Amino acid sequence: MKQDCSHDDMLFVSPAHVRVWLHWAREHCSWTPEQCGHALFTDESRFNIQNDYRIAMIWREPGTRYWAPNVVERDNYRGGGLLVWAGIATNDRTDLYMFAGGSVTAVRYRDEILHPLVRTFIAAMGTEAIFIDDNARPHRARLVRSNLKVENIPQIAWPARSPDPNPIEHVWFMLGRRTAGRSVPLGTLHELQQALLQEWASLPQQAINDTIASLPRRCQACISA
Repeated sequence: MKQDCSHDDMLFVSPAHVRVWLHWAREHCSWTPEQCGHALFTDESRFNIQNDYRIAMIWREPGTRYWAPNVVERDNYRGGGLLVWAGIATNDRTDLYMFAGGSVTAVRYRDEILHPLVRTFIAAMGTEAIFIDDNARPHRARLVRSNLKVENIPQIAWPARSPDPNPIEHVWFMLGRRTAGRSVPLGTLHELQQALLQEWASLPQQAINDTIASLPRRCQACISA
């Protein structure tokens, strides 16, 4: 069995992307632990499993998808994959949500994520809570923006083409590494689903907290680079 839990792609970063990200990083590199604690970082990720009856666990560092040592000739994603969504906050996290097939549209994002999950979680966080997602097209749709405004959910958008400093990207890495490192290889989508749910529930909250607290340092590192 070959399991591929990587979800990242090599990103082309233009000078415009750099300028936008630099501005964002300068605005947030001085965030205090208290400010970080008011944020809910959310994202989708895809985890794939390939059945070819060979034992080989694969997990790549973010951004190394096309490095020569990580390129293996194979059929693409036999066995399928799962698209999941989650959010992380200091001392808390949302449930791991599994999308039931198909692509994520603005309507699905509103009806499956914002209404049942984000709205209640943000309300429980208090009046200073901030919702942070990325610039995926469904997230920026007019009906999504209108819904956030109606629900009075404050939002900060993550700059395009800048995933690495986002705390949840590193939590996805932890989840994928733990899932791929299981002693019993995963052979079906149901097994993958159960493994992801179990590993998500058992992720150490302190590790998530530390990742969120590192945001200002990551911003400063990007500015320096």
